[in-house]
Amino acid sequence: MENIVLDTILARSSVRAYSDEALTNEQLSALKKAALASPTAMNRQTQRFIFVTDAAKRTELEKGIFDSILRNGDPDFAERMRSRGGRITYGAPLVVIICAAPAHFARVDAGIAVENLALAAKSLGLDSVILGMPEGAFTGDEGKAMRESFGFPDGYEFCIAISIGHRAMDKEPHAWDESHVIEL
Repeated sequence: MENIVLDTILARSSVRAYSDEALTNEQLSALKKAALASPTAMNRQTQRFIFVTDAAKRTELEKGIFDSILRNGDPDFAERMRSRGGRITYGAPLVVIICAAPAHFARVDAGIAVENLALAAKSLGLDSVILGMPEGAFTGDEGKAMRESFGFPDGYEFCIAISIGHRAMDKEPHAWDESHVIEL
């Protein structure tokens, strides 16, 4: 069976290297629509989507993430990140941060939205990698300044992020194991 949506899902992979080619206004607009079209529990729509295209802000984000790794005292992980050149967002020209007011299902809603973004990106000829690591940059006393710097509304918390751009590496989609599906 041929199906463009299923083809897009099956073609997507987590890409961890991007060219510095900027996204077009049309691509950015389409990604914003995909984020906003994401369903939410009881249609609460509490999440906010912070589209970060400014290189200095992306650098600030990466520094905040790296600082949180060091604060948490994980030198092996910090060295692993250093060995990757400290590029935690992998040089993508767009990072979308999803934050939300604390509410039942807020993180589930954010997960749905980040998948909408990943699939929309792939359908536009772009690639992505979903990121949980930025959470450290936005938590604790140190995270307050970062939340303010990145425009989080008062009381909102980091949920998840995604890097999006033009791939600068080859990466096949992951293999799956059909035994992970349980049929009743």
